[in-house]
Amino acid sequence: MRAAAASGEIDALCARHAVRVLTVFGSAARGAPEARDLDVAVLSEPDLPFDPVALVADLIGLTGVEDIDLAHLNRGSPVLRERALVGCVALFESGPGRYADAQTAAIGERIETDALRRLDLELLGR
Repeated sequence: MRAAAASGEIDALCARHAVRVLTVFGSAARGAPEARDLDVAVLSEPDLPFDPVALVADLIGLTGVEDIDLAHLNRGSPVLRERALVGCVALFESGPGRYADAQTAAIGERIETDALRRLDLELLGR
């Protein structure tokens, strides 16, 4: 995927699919030799249509990897957004600062909602 990012192929793919930010996270981003799948996260442009199935099909065609797990961060939980945007490999942002803005917002939202998640776990344990 890094080669596709360097060649501009990722930029073109993201423009076609109204993607604002694209990252790779999980075992593939950590360089784990046993990585069995490719975890890709996208933040799509909020006012434009987004087709995750078409994006995954194009990613498979680009990478040759059949097992792609796509996280659509517009709909993801605060924990997922933080995991997908912190410690990842950021491959695309539609404009300067888009990735940094998304990352900062994800960290802040996860911190702000941490007490609510702990309360949920406590209530589930009763």
